Amino acid sequence: MGSKASVRHYFAEGFTLRGYISLLPSRLPTWERAYVLLGGPGTGKSTLIKGIGLELLDRGYELDFLRSVHDPDAMAGFILPRQGITMLDALKVSPLRWNAPGIVERFVDFSLYTERHRLEQRRGEIMALQAAYAQAQNQVEEGMQLEFGERLRKKPTKYDPTTLASGLEEQATPLLDNAAPWSIAARALAQLQRSTLHPCFVQGLTSEGWLNLAPYFLGDCDQIHLEGEETPDALNWLLREVQHLGQVVDIVLHPLDPDEIIGIVFPERHLAIWQGNPERLQDQGLKEAVGPNLKEALAARARIQAQLKGLYTETVDFIKVDSLREQVLNEILRELEVKDLFS
Repeated sequence: MGSKASVRHYFAEGFTLRGYISLLPSRLPTWERAYVLLGGPGTGKSTLIKGIGLELLDRGYELDFLRSVHDPDAMAGFILPRQGITMLDALKVSPLRWNAPGIVERFVDFSLYTERHRLEQRRGEIMALQAAYAQAQNQVEEGMQLEFGERLRKKPTKYDPTTLASGLEEQATPLLDNAAPWSIAARALAQLQRSTLHPCFVQGLTSEGWLNLAPYFLGDCDQIHLEGEETPDALNWLLREVQHLGQVVDIVLHPLDPDEIIGIVFPERHLAIWQGNPERLQDQGLKEAVGPNLKEALAARARIQAQLKGLYTETVDFIKVDSLREQVLNEILRELEVKDLFS
């Protein structure tokens, strides 16, 4: 446990102009235990994530809050990076799609705290709203292409974002070959010094425009702002150079174009190198507001989401959910006490 608690907010997923991208797989190797929350929208999962996360912060643990790309104002999970413990809302981040060997998973089913017969009575409404939500999401993605698509058409792809998501060219180099002993030793050292690269997004779209989490991500980092047309090339060059520093490096990707790096952060050094000023969206080629068609599509999606949440919320026994919060928090604290004893 650190002497000073710190918190960061960012997105581990994005709806980009190249489609949906999840960056969570790059985090899996550092996790030991995952609390996976199951259940419908509005059943109290985000509230539990936020409540437990804030309690852990009050106790001095460093914590990362993951925001929901579906609802940027809501929490999709949190990570205790030093302890390898995470909590995720399965509805928002779908962690079950990935193979995560070695991670101990604890599933918490919020449907146990709902009146199921009432949900059954509203089944038709829920299914209709889910279909409407899927259609609204399609309209949002089409609106993004219409409003921002020209950005990609003018610019060639520099690298594959799936490579970033898996750890940026993290293919093991064979150490036993016919090379000279010194070159084998040098290669072995490079493998040992490989940096841990964590890609993420810090901007998300809402009906009011872009939500910029950069200030909540950078905290008290010293900042170096790069200006000019060559900035993207400079950041790409810097990323190649830092891969063998042997430390954690956060790679901030553009929310529309995951091929573009807009920031590189060295949390251990409290240093951030950014494309322009991280608090000025226009420096990253983003407008403060979005066009009327896209704004309406985003607002329609939010309305449907609120209706879905309302149907589920009416059926939840929140007294039992509050009791669950205490139970899960105490379980995490017991595990952290054990870790602190042996750290």
